[in-house]
Amino acid sequence: MPTHATSDHQLIFAVRFGLGMKMATEPRNIPILARGAGERIGWHDPDEHRRFIAEKKSRALHSKLMTASEAVSQFVEDGQFVALGGFGHVRVPMNLVYEIIRQRKRNLAVAGKTAVHDLDILIGAGCVDRVECAYSFGHELRGLSPASRRHVQDGRTRVVAETTNASLQWRFLAGMMGIPFIPARNLMGTDTFEKSSAIAVEDPFSRKPVALIPSANPDVVLIHVPRCDKYGNCQIDGIAVEDIELARAARRLIVTTEEIVEHSEIQAHPWRTSIPFYCVDAVVHQAYASHPCEMPYMYFFDEAHIAEWLRLSRSEAGATEYFEKYVYGVPDFNAYLELVGGEALMAKLRDIEHMKIPMEAPWLKPKTEPQLPGGYTGTELLATTACNALVDSASVFVGTGLPMIATMLAQRTHAPNLLLIFEAGGIRPTVPTLPISVGDSRTFFEASAASTMHDVMAAAQAGFVDYGFLGAAQMDQHGNLNTTFIGRTWDQPKTRLPGSGGANDLASFCHKIIVIMRQDRLRFVEKLDFLTTPGYLDGAGSRERHGLPEQTGPYRVITQLGVYDFNEQGCMRLCSIHPGVTIEEIRENSSFEIDIPENVPTSAIPTAEEQRILREIDPAHIVIG
Repeated sequence: MPTHATSDHQLIFAVRFGLGMKMATEPRNIPILARGAGERIGWHDPDEHRRFIAEKKSRALHSKLMTASEAVSQFVEDGQFVALGGFGHVRVPMNLVYEIIRQRKRNLAVAGKTAVHDLDILIGAGCVDRVECAYSFGHELRGLSPASRRHVQDGRTRVVAETTNASLQWRFLAGMMGIPFIPARNLMGTDTFEKSSAIAVEDPFSRKPVALIPSANPDVVLIHVPRCDKYGNCQIDGIAVEDIELARAARRLIVTTEEIVEHSEIQAHPWRTSIPFYCVDAVVHQAYASHPCEMPYMYFFDEAHIAEWLRLSRSEAGATEYFEKYVYGVPDFNAYLELVGGEALMAKLRDIEHMKIPMEAPWLKPKTEPQLPGGYTGTELLATTACNALVDSASVFVGTGLPMIATMLAQRTHAPNLLLIFEAGGIRPTVPTLPISVGDSRTFFEASAASTMHDVMAAAQAGFVDYGFLGAAQMDQHGNLNTTFIGRTWDQPKTRLPGSGGANDLASFCHKIIVIMRQDRLRFVEKLDFLTTPGYLDGAGSRERHGLPEQTGPYRVITQLGVYDFNEQGCMRLCSIHPGVTIEEIRENSSFEIDIPENVPTSAIPTAEEQRILREIDPAHIVIG
């Protein structure tokens, strides 16, 4: 059911709480400070959901094996709210996605929780008409999604609410716990909040603003795992992302598995059970069910197939050609696997996953980056400048692309004890080569922990994360960022972008935010088309007034022209200028006034050793050309 925005800060709801015996019966009023206008999709009264669980979810230990066709036919209905497990292109139940398309399910609402290839395919096939967007419409380093962005931009699919990766994960956490909402310290002060389903209230304990994020119990959840028994006891290798919470929040849960194991195997290692049988409604045994996405430790992304989809889906005719060939033109997923290359292809993807052979990036656009007078490229300068902003023994939340390159370089040079944290759950990995996703298996290779999104986001909110790396399509003078849309209006955008993802969360929670982006007048703007992620909002002190944690905010902005920090008023200030760049160029490439001190030092250039390490980190030349 939808909520409605209000500017009436006098709205109040009454609660009773005890502060010792004296206050046990005294009512206190908690002011509602603001309401998001987004649709509260998937919310159920907790008692209604308890009745559903009591009546519909069996506690008996019985076989739940069935085919993908049977599971989708029985449990996926038109108009339902659907959530899929995994992360981005990692551990995704693609066999169920293709079966939903094959059965021509319609008017689905989907949780855009780093929903990438799965959501793009479903929207492109006409199955989805509503999305709650945390991160959608993009393929991380592979670029934006032609099909799903086209559907959103022409109105066939509507974004009914904006959210963030942490917020959507915490909706499932509250749904798992059977409570109506969960408090958090993100979102507030931004347009992401205004288009979310959250409410901001005054915390009765600290008297500071806090966001109340409503619970979510999706009608049906689809999760892929490496192994489970016929009853539905599931084990997950590597990061669990948010599947532990999502499985328990689900009203109906379909699990696909690479392997069916005996129940005795589950009993022999009960600590490995991530999802217990009583949460599960159907078990579908399907080898390679995540293809063309990755299955950690088993097979890598099929980059050639993903590139084929990205190429064909640039047009309606191309998308139709794809579906006719790979979905409607085959009877089931096994026939699809044979069509794409069968066991020979999967053997190759296993070798790439195990790093026996290098990955390929056929979607990569050829680029020849000119060398600057000092013998380095602009990208190398950005990477080394960002690297040198980090200090040893600190912690850093790492994003895709240049942030990964910069942090890997820092680990290999001056900051060997740098703690890398990836939002999908990888903690302090030994990253062998550049990952193409913040959830792929390289992000928890030889890691201290392969954990969950809740774990790392909660750690950030608690103050454990020093740095966060971000990029943006637009930035204003206070370091506020836009990654949601460009042009026209939110509900009818000219160019739809992926949304917050984890950016709003990182910028809310991390002590210092580093932004890497290109600088020109279209990107450094006076007014954002949409304030996705908080900088200093409207100036110094405004973050705290909106309830964001103290002593947090933008720390550095790194562009192809220079490096910036922020002055006492929370406005951008030039702190170093790159070699060969003039002050006039700095001013000409910004639509807002930049604070420029009288004496500005020149940025350090990449060393030969740093350049060598960068080429080693990115052997496929995905970021470093």
